[in-house]
This record gives sequence, structure tokens and C-alpha cells, in this order.
Amino acid sequence: MIFKVLVLSLVFLFKDTNSENLINTNKLLKYNLVEGDINKFFKSLKKVCEKKLLQNLQKHPSYPSLGTANQWKLVCNNLKTKALNKSFLLQNFRFKELSDKVGILTGYYEPEIMVSFKKTKKFNIPLLKYNKDYEMLERKKIESNFRMEDVLIWTNDKIDLFFLQIQGSGIGTLENKKQVKINYGGNNKKKYSSIGKFLKKKKLIKGEINLFSIKKFLRQNPDITDQILNQNERYIFFDINKKNTKKSSVGSIGLNLSPYTSVAIDKKYYPLGMPLVLHKVSEKKLLPVISMDTGGAIIGKNRADLFTGRGVAAEKIAGELKKKLLIYVLVPKDYND
Repeated sequence: MIFKVLVLSLVFLFKDTNSENLINTNKLLKYNLVEGDINKFFKSLKKVCEKKLLQNLQKHPSYPSLGTANQWKLVCNNLKTKALNKSFLLQNFRFKELSDKVGILTGYYEPEIMVSFKKTKKFNIPLLKYNKDYEMLERKKIESNFRMEDVLIWTNDKIDLFFLQIQGSGIGTLENKKQVKINYGGNNKKKYSSIGKFLKKKKLIKGEINLFSIKKFLRQNPDITDQILNQNERYIFFDINKKNTKKSSVGSIGLNLSPYTSVAIDKKYYPLGMPLVLHKVSEKKLLPVISMDTGGAIIGKNRADLFTGRGVAAEKIAGELKKKLLIYVLVPKDYND
């Protein structure tokens, strides 16, 4: 799997002598930037500057440690008038590190599942809309006690639905080939639990545990599928939209996600809309991204989930992506320097 990325030409990063969390901008000249990738990044940054970044930044507990509103206004204004390239990045930003403890980068995607608006012998598994009465009920109880008026649509595959819930949103394909958008609509307030970790602990899967090995195990062991899935008590509800099916999923920020530029992060540490750089440590590569989503399993300062797009190819990339990670925040330079 190859991403167009910023390529690290040194083995280690240099810290700024004036701040233990900042990397000296001059040292960034040692990085070789792939121009094609940065255009996509700046396009997303322009979008969040116009709509979400400033308000999220000022409401976040970290404010103003990642830059003041005035500093960010200057950066956002410069995006409209300056050439957007490597020089702009170096002249307007510095890298800030929140933690040097290595974390994990994984991937997520927009799955496609078969659906029907009518319940049939084949399509008999419901996708539910949010209802506060389901809060704090575990997955098993919701599935056995749901209300018919809360059913949005039906699917024919419990395993596909489970992984749709893990991803948070996707596309539903009807038997006539028409499609509907399946958007995230809330959750039951239960904590997310990884069935992969459960399978590993019980030594039920030999070899690598990833999306594909888990799916294979579940399909080969239908008698215990429910038992395995119910280890994750967290249940996801949805909204259905028959329009704009060509557009990608909407992230927690309220904007459409962009493949390889949008990431889910822990919003405890990072405001939504914040530009970041993902440092894939073992590959010595950097990727500029925007924090546009969150996830129940995305916890920690150096934990991120990279959006890879829609369909089978995106699923393959996301399912196999697991890299050691450090995250750097792009913070504005002091314009009074």
C-alpha cells in the first residue's frame, strides 16, 4: 500500500530549544514533500477553516495551546491568497508533539451492504434509528426487543451489519441496484469492546487478527457468531438518506470525509478540524491530514484511524492498515516574530 506522503529524510526529529513540544521549523527543510498530496490536504483545510475550525478550537479544553483564534484567522486568510505548497506549510506552521509515546494507526472505510425497505424471509435483520429508550441496553437486548417503528431498513447479513456499525456509516444497495446513504445516528452509550481482542484472548484465531480473518472465522462458525458479536455491547443507530449517495460519509465534524486526508482522532486531545501530520514511524513517512471524525476505539494522543474511502479496495486497505504512529499538530507560527 502506497500513500503519497511527506517522506522523512532523517532518522529522528529535532526539538525546538524554546519549547519541548515544538519541532524547529528550519529542520522541516529536511523533509521531501510530494506536491500532489499537499493539494488535497490544503483543499480540506480550506473547507474546515470556512466552517468549523475556529469554533471547535475555542471550545476545546486545550485552547489556546494549539494557537489562538487570531493566529488561526491569519492562517485561514492566507489560504485564500497564497500559493499552497511546501513553502506555505513551512512558513505558516510548526509541528507540535503532544506525546512521544508511540501509538497505532489503523484504517476505516465506507462499507456497502445489501438492504430492503420491506422485511422478507431473506431481509430480516433491522437497521434501527436512535431512540433514547435503547440507551444503556446492551446489543443483545436491543436486537431482541426493538420496536418496529424504529426500523429504518432491513439487511440480510448480521456480520455485514456489525462491521457497518464498527465503521459508523456506509452505503445500502437495494435489489434493484439503487442505493441509499446510511449515516451514523447515535449509539446506546455502552463502551466499545473489540471482538478481535476477545478472539485473540480465547485463542480462537490462529495467525494475524484483522478484519478479514475475523469475518472468515465468524462465517465459518455460525453457531457462536452471536456470542462473539455480543462481546461488543456498543450498538450503533443510523439515519437513511436517499440523496447524495455519491458523496462520501459525513464525519463527526459535520463535513464529508476525504480519503487519505480525513482521520478519526480522540477529541479529548484534538479539536475537530485541526490539521495534523501522521508520522508512520517504522516507514519514516509523514502524511498531512485533518481531524474530521471520532470513534469509540480511537483513544489516546497517538491513536488515529485513517479514512480510506468506499468499496472493496478501500476495505482491503483499511482492514490491513496497522502502523506504529506519532501524531504532530500543525500549529500557527507566531505572526509577531
